[in-house]
Amino acid sequence: MKSGIKNKIILSLVGILFFCIGSYAFVKFNYIEGSNQVLSGPEKEGREKFEYLSNLDDVNKEIIQMTSQKIESDQLKELIRGSSSGSFTPAYLNTLGFDLAPYYRTLTVENIEYVEEYVKKLEVDKDTEGYYLSFLEEWKKGDYSRLVEVHKKIFHEYADFSNKMRFKEIDDYRLATPKEEQDFLDHYSLNNKER
Repeated sequence: MKSGIKNKIILSLVGILFFCIGSYAFVKFNYIEGSNQVLSGPEKEGREKFEYLSNLDDVNKEIIQMTSQKIESDQLKELIRGSSSGSFTPAYLNTLGFDLAPYYRTLTVENIEYVEEYVKKLEVDKDTEGYYLSFLEEWKKGDYSRLVEVHKKIFHEYADFSNKMRFKEIDDYRLATPKEEQDFLDHYSLNNKER
């Protein structure tokens, strides 16, 4: 009888030890340096060519993430960082439905063209398709005059505001300066991801 209890205790301790080792290994090899975030599931694998796009919501998410490098807002800095200081506005929280920042796609011609081709394949009305294709075409040419307007509109349609309603009240979006954009790209190691 005592030996049965002893065996159960030993097995339990071995199980706990394996759990601890496994948890440590997971965090050690899946932690993003400097971000306080742990990767899991498809985020860990990356999405080199947006393979997972399947509907307009996926497109919206990618557009918001791609344009984040060009968006600045003191109100957004305050909500995410707790302070409006800093050389760039940080990426959106994944609690709003976004990926971890190191997995954002950057706003390159190649990525814009990919999203553009996908929009053409979607079964959406002609007005919706025309809207998306018009601003994507502008961005391919380096015209970002409507980027803030598009970013804010799509962000409000896409984001999960259930627990973060204050994000809806942001009204001071502006285009980032070249330095702010570079600081965003440098911080999240997005500089040469697609080049």
